[in-house]
Amino acid sequence: MARIYTGTGDDGYTFCRLLGRRVPKSHPLISVMGTLDELNSFIGLARSLLPPEATGHSETLRRIQEHLFKVGYLLVGEKAELDVKWLEEIIDKAMRGVELKGFILPAGPPPAAALHVARTICRRLERELVRLWQLELDLELDPVIRFVNRLSDTLFALAVRIARDLGWPEEYI
Repeated sequence: MARIYTGTGDDGYTFCRLLGRRVPKSHPLISVMGTLDELNSFIGLARSLLPPEATGHSETLRRIQEHLFKVGYLLVGEKAELDVKWLEEIIDKAMRGVELKGFILPAGPPPAAALHVARTICRRLERELVRLWQLELDLELDPVIRFVNRLSDTLFALAVRIARDLGWPEEYI
């Protein structure tokens, strides 16, 4: 049986590969990685709540989850490509036929509501990335920030589309 615990983080520090040293678990980069994990998990929750016939949406969300791992790779110094244009195509397709009449209340069927929560986590991730960028000026975060910014729009568009596909009209304020 493989052990998943090491005990090396019991002192409140963890190894940060990008910085090449142990840092407090409260370090902004560690916080960003935790929020990234939280976002990916909420998207997984949304996927699990989709009805079986929503295979197209499930596949899109799975691919988004894979891209979030690429964000993580970039944040630890690995090479990865992020596809902002692909996100924009998802947004355009999801919003086809939707005319926004004001602010939409974040609700709807469970998978759409979970995506609204994921969107808010994504916005927090973006704020944390900007804070990290301000502290660690030698990090190349522009592509990551651009991707995460567009991803929050994507999650909103998918929440609206999935709610409509499941027969839930938007509630405007």
